[in-house]
Amino acid sequence: MLAAHLDLDSDAASRNISTIKKTVEWISSVSKEKAKILDIGCGPGLYCTALSEKGFKVTGINISSWSIKYAEQKIRENNLCINYQCKNYIDDIIEGKFDVVICIYCDFGALIPDEQTTLLRKVSNVLSDDGIFIFDIFKTGLCNWKEEKKDWQYISESSFWSGKPHFLLEEVKHFPYHQVWGTRNIVIEEGREPREYITWDHYYSERDIEKLLNKNGFQVFTIRNDIVDENEFASSDVMFIIAKKK
Repeated sequence: MLAAHLDLDSDAASRNISTIKKTVEWISSVSKEKAKILDIGCGPGLYCTALSEKGFKVTGINISSWSIKYAEQKIRENNLCINYQCKNYIDDIIEGKFDVVICIYCDFGALIPDEQTTLLRKVSNVLSDDGIFIFDIFKTGLCNWKEEKKDWQYISESSFWSGKPHFLLEEVKHFPYHQVWGTRNIVIEEGREPREYITWDHYYSERDIEKLLNKNGFQVFTIRNDIVDENEFASSDVMFIIAKKK
């Protein structure tokens, strides 16, 4: 996963470097000078580093200790001041007050509804009264990029899923009523128990996300549909939301 994040020509785990730069410039333009920014699900700190270099006071939270260790090494190399925390942003306590909270790469739509409610409550708790919550989600065009399937393959070398030769079983299923695509991957390699990973990709109309935010004490302030260019991974039909507390 860390290697995928750091491949800046790919959209596999983080977006390509051109889109990252475009996103950082936009976030900077809508944030007040020297704002305190919290990056939820910061990975190896690609956005945190860029925002810190622009003079923002940045905190990053991520569940992966490998990503946090890499991010902290980059702090030392670049003489930056960023507060990284290895936490699960759904289960663990988030402390502090922030002017801006960001959650990038459609992570919000990867959560199940109860987790989305929990995240919004936590964001509300740490967001200043006039602060903004910036996140991105897939739009309905995701359905033009994905299709239901069942497939398997043998991979004889290192891949996103394993550093050893392995079998990969994949099932993709659409749940239209819930507006979500589910992907189930099973990794089988010699000497280990099979590992199962299930991921969700919810998609929304503008009205859908407005209703969800209103239900949880937020209101939509801005919607941008032109941040993400065509990409190779999932879908470029993405909207960025700026939300404020009611």
